[in-house]
Amino acid sequence: MKLNFKYENKFIILHLIIIVMIMFYALIAWFCDYYDKYVIYALVTTVVIYIVNICLYKVNYFENICVFYIIKLIQLIIASLIIFQQNRFLSNTGVISYILLCIEAIVAFGTDNRLFKYNTLILAVLPFTIGSTYIFVFQMLTIDTLFFMLLKIVILIGVYFIFFSITNELKNQIIIHKDLCSKLNYRNEELRVSQQQFQVVHNQLVGQKAELEEANKRLNRFTAEMYIQNELLRYISSVLDIEELMELVTDSILGAIGVNTCSLVIYDTKKDYYYYKVKSTHDEDYSKCFVSAINSGILNQYFKIGEPYIDNNVSKGSYEFTCNREIGSLVIIPILNDNITYGLLIAEHESSNIIKENSLQFFQGIANQINIAINNANLYAKMEKMAKLDGLTNVYNRKHFQKVLEDFSIEAVKNNKKLSLVLFDIDKFKVINDTYGHIFGDIVLKSVASITEKCAALHSGITGRYGGEEFVIVFPDKAIKETLKIMEIIHERIKEEKIFNNDELVNVDISIGITSYPELCNSTDELIRRADKAMYYSKAHGRGRITIDNMNL
Repeated sequence: MKLNFKYENKFIILHLIIIVMIMFYALIAWFCDYYDKYVIYALVTTVVIYIVNICLYKVNYFENICVFYIIKLIQLIIASLIIFQQNRFLSNTGVISYILLCIEAIVAFGTDNRLFKYNTLILAVLPFTIGSTYIFVFQMLTIDTLFFMLLKIVILIGVYFIFFSITNELKNQIIIHKDLCSKLNYRNEELRVSQQQFQVVHNQLVGQKAELEEANKRLNRFTAEMYIQNELLRYISSVLDIEELMELVTDSILGAIGVNTCSLVIYDTKKDYYYYKVKSTHDEDYSKCFVSAINSGILNQYFKIGEPYIDNNVSKGSYEFTCNREIGSLVIIPILNDNITYGLLIAEHESSNIIKENSLQFFQGIANQINIAINNANLYAKMEKMAKLDGLTNVYNRKHFQKVLEDFSIEAVKNNKKLSLVLFDIDKFKVINDTYGHIFGDIVLKSVASITEKCAALHSGITGRYGGEEFVIVFPDKAIKETLKIMEIIHERIKEEKIFNNDELVNVDISIGITSYPELCNSTDELIRRADKAMYYSKAHGRGRITIDNMNL
C-alpha cells in the first residue's frame, strides 16, 4: 500500500505551531512563577516528534509503511501519556497532538485500500490504551482513571466509526457525483459530437449556399449576356450601314457589360480602308490615338493571331493603342470571315482578372454577330448597287438615274447652279444585232457604256442607260461649252474603239444631243425632252454627230 504524503507538509506546519505555543506557554510560566518541569518534557517531546516528522518527510518515510506505522504508534503513545498529566495545558496539548497524529495517519493511509480501517483503528485506539494502562498501573491506580481511560477508548472507537460512516457516505456521494459527472461528460460528448455534426452540416449548407449564389450570379450574368446578345442581334439585323453598326455595338457593350472602353476596327479589303469606333466611360476622346495605332500597324499582330487574346493583369503602357489608360484586364476578339481576320473587337476593364471563360464566349458571340451583320450589310450594299445598276452595262439604270437627276435638279434650282444633260444613241444598232447577233450587240453596248462611264466620271459626270441602245449623262455644275468638250472626247474614243466580231472589225458611232440649265432650258423638267430632241436631230441629219439644243430645233 502506497502512502499519501500530499498534505504532510501542512501537518508539519501544525506541529510547528504546537511547539511555538508550548514555548510561549513555558516563557509565561517561567515569568509568572508557576513553572512546571513537565512543560519542558512536553516541549522536548513535541520538538522530537516535529524533527522526526521532518526527517521522515524528507526521506519519504524511507518508502516503508512499517517505519511510518511504528513511528506514528510511538508518537501516539507519547501523546497519550501526556494526556494524563495533571497540568491542564499539557493534558490538552496531548489531546490535540493525539488527534492531529490520528488525522495525519488517516490521511497518509488513504481511503482506497480495504486495510485502511484496520490500520487506522489500531493507531487510534492502541496507543491510548497502552498509555492509559500504563498510567492506571504505575501512577494513578484509581477507578476514575480506569473509567476515564474506558470512556476515551469508547469515544475514540465511536468517533472512528462515525468518521468512517461519514467517509462511506461521502464515498457514495462521490461515486454518485462521479456517475453524474460521467453521464454529464457523456452528454457533453454527445452534444460536442452533435455540435460537430451540426457544424459540418452548417458548413456544407454554407458551401452550398455560396455555390448557389455563385451559380445564381453566373445564371444572371448568362441571362444578361443572352439578353444583350438577343438585343444586339435584333438591332444588328436591322442595321445595314457599317458605321452605324459599329456605333450600336460599342454603345451596347459599354453600357451593358460594364467594361470601361470598347473599340472596334473593321478593314474593308476592296476599299483598302479601316472603319473604326472607340467608346469609353472616360471623358477623354481616344479616337485620334486609336487611328494613329491603326495607321502605324500596331494592331497588325493581332490581325495575324486569328484567335482571342486575353491579358488579365495589364501593366501600364503595355499596349500603345490603349493611350496610357488605366487598365487591369483586356480582351481582343478577332472578327473572321472564311478564317481570315478582317476586324477586331477590343474590350478593356480597369480591374484585374475580369475576363473569364464565359465572358470570352460572350465576346466571341458578339464578334460572330458582327460578322453576320457586316456580311448582311455588304450583301445589302451589293444588292442595292445591283438595283441601281443596269445588269448588262453596269451603269445606272433608268429608274435610279432619274432619281439622281431629280436630286441634281433640285440642288441646281435651289443654289442657282448649272446642270447639263447628254442623251446619245448608238447608230444603226438594229443592223448590228441583225448582222452579227444579239450577243455581239451586247458586247457593243458594254464597250460603249464602259468608255462613256470612265470618261464622264473623270469630269464628275454620271452615266445611265436610258433604254435599249440609248445612254444618258448628267454633268452637275457644268456649262454647255465644258459639256461639249467632254462629249467630243467621248465621241472620238467610241469611234476609235476597235470592236471585232471574230476577225471582222466593226465600226461603232453615236448620235448625241446636249442641253443645259439654265442656259438653254428654263426648267430642269425639260432637260430630258430637250436633250432627246437634240439627239434625234443628230440622227436625222446624218448620224455620228453632236447637236446642241437651241430654239431652232
